[in-house]
Amino acid sequence: MARPVDPMRRALPVSEWPQVDRDAWMAAQAVGDIFDEGGGAAHWASRTRLTNEQHYGRWLGYLLWAGQLDRSASPADRVSREAVRAYNRHLETLVAPRTRLSTLVGLKVMMQAMAQDRNWRWLQDACNRVQINAKPSRDKRARMRPTAEIFAAALAELERMPAADLSLKQALAYRDALMLAFLASRPLRVKNFTGLELERHLIPTEDNWLLTIPAADTKTRQPVSFDLPEPLLPWFARYLSAVRPLFPQASESARVWLGKEGVMRDPHSIYHRITKLTRRLFGVAINPHLLRDCAASSLAAVSADMARAAAPLLGHRHFTTTERYYIQADNLAASRRLGSILDKLKAAAEDLA
Repeated sequence: MARPVDPMRRALPVSEWPQVDRDAWMAAQAVGDIFDEGGGAAHWASRTRLTNEQHYGRWLGYLLWAGQLDRSASPADRVSREAVRAYNRHLETLVAPRTRLSTLVGLKVMMQAMAQDRNWRWLQDACNRVQINAKPSRDKRARMRPTAEIFAAALAELERMPAADLSLKQALAYRDALMLAFLASRPLRVKNFTGLELERHLIPTEDNWLLTIPAADTKTRQPVSFDLPEPLLPWFARYLSAVRPLFPQASESARVWLGKEGVMRDPHSIYHRITKLTRRLFGVAINPHLLRDCAASSLAAVSADMARAAAPLLGHRHFTTTERYYIQADNLAASRRLGSILDKLKAAAEDLA
């Protein structure tokens, strides 16, 4: 039996939106032609549309709960400064600061898409003010580890596995360790990672595997194309030949990652397995998204130039997305130069003494 949803938290599905909102959302998604750019959300990826639908549905759910949902009013007319101020206060009592920020940003981008003729600068400014104070509820830096350390720990787990005749429980443990090593070295977004298929996304080459994901399937519309790291190859080969066949649907599915019930379709399942394994290995939970931060931060620790390599590795369209790591790399480089100067001054002082 499904657990009832708290009306204070409920996001209205599109089917329950007022007709005027559904019409505006449909128009926002309309694809244009060479003379018309189309709607404000025409270029959004499907996942982005779904996420922002949920944010907007939560706004409508709040209005319904508060008895303020005027079904005849236009979406833009409902989003007033007073209404958003009250909505922000409502969210403060329910969710963490970062979740509140993403919810308000979702409302903002939906309004920019659905009511392009309005000036939403005031809503952007409000989101900016929330962002200044919306510190993460947990400091993720305390949970981050160097990518090399994570990769080595995952391979060590694989080395501890029996050489043959794995039980189903051992096969699951092997798969989890391999997934962690894979994600540490090639930090895909978990949705893309979950959907990987043999011969489509992972193509055998003469001496490696080509990992390729078309632009249409990625969040940023940037294609992904990498080889697998060489230390991973024998473990991946063993997974395909001896471990993966132990799972149901191995013969009829092209999906790379299988479980005790067959295809792993839910990204949350992989998210859970990775956090559970890393909590055991490192004492803290490192989720798949945080593995992306670890990879970028590890590159940044090498040099500012290497920090720039984080953008294509993470599939970012613009380097500004990874710029914070570039800034971190500059800071590290500067601190190293300062340390070197201080060491030389100390040595010179000792010589004079």
